[in-house]
Amino acid sequence: MTDAPTTWNVLTDDDPGSVVLAADFDSTSRAEARFTDLTKHLASGLTLWETIPQAVATRPDLPAEAYVKQWTDEVKASGRRVRAVLGFCAGSVYAAALAEEIEKWQGSFPLTILFDPERASAASMYWQFHKVVGQMAPTIGAAATGAAQDAGQRAQEDCQDLADLARRLLVLYHTTATKAFDQLGIDGTRRAELTETAGAFLSYLATAEQIEPAAAWRRSVVFTSSTPTSGLNALRALNPGAFDDVAAEELRFDTAHVDLLRTPAIADAVSALIKDRT
Repeated sequence: MTDAPTTWNVLTDDDPGSVVLAADFDSTSRAEARFTDLTKHLASGLTLWETIPQAVATRPDLPAEAYVKQWTDEVKASGRRVRAVLGFCAGSVYAAALAEEIEKWQGSFPLTILFDPERASAASMYWQFHKVVGQMAPTIGAAATGAAQDAGQRAQEDCQDLADLARRLLVLYHTTATKAFDQLGIDGTRRAELTETAGAFLSYLATAEQIEPAAAWRRSVVFTSSTPTSGLNALRALNPGAFDDVAAEELRFDTAHVDLLRTPAIADAVSALIKDRT
């Protein structure tokens, strides 16, 4: 394959024969560090591709297999050997599916590194909505954003699955964001971009519910932050003793969740793991 991939973002391209894959929903506006930050500190000589969820997230009825197939089809067509699969937060669910598919054609399970892995859930989806809507308070007031957050909380309690919750939260987001857009004088093009991104992210989370990552996670290396509400820390707090053996290996870092992908020592650990598998 000579053309640039369409469902992957090429972050680095220093090795024509192999690739490291990263599963994440990238956004320039998020507080959490991104894989673009990680690449600044990784060892040289790697090619790193990052998933573009927006390329396959425009249809809320698209099954998880279609997400994974579009991504893996392009990797197979490239002829590159997959050296490792990385996953951040809810992207770790997709990383699990990618790793299992890669095992089918490469013959062995690839090195899989997960950063604060989280399963998609109604609570996590609502929390993302809560944070985004809360950022609009300086523009439209705490009363308006609080009302939207309360409605989102009720939707979380009422909805039977994540797909339904995603639809409900997107309607609430659109209604609330329109008020903010009007106040800020944002043009139609930018409004459409922001709304599309919000819908794609909710679809990305909802579709992840269809994937069971446990088997792949048990063969993976997990990087756990110091943030008690993120990753395995949160799972263990809610379910004492139930998530002690989630991964093949767990490395704990005194680093906040938002900084995992921008910390040089963590990038060094990733580089070392990849080198050891080569």
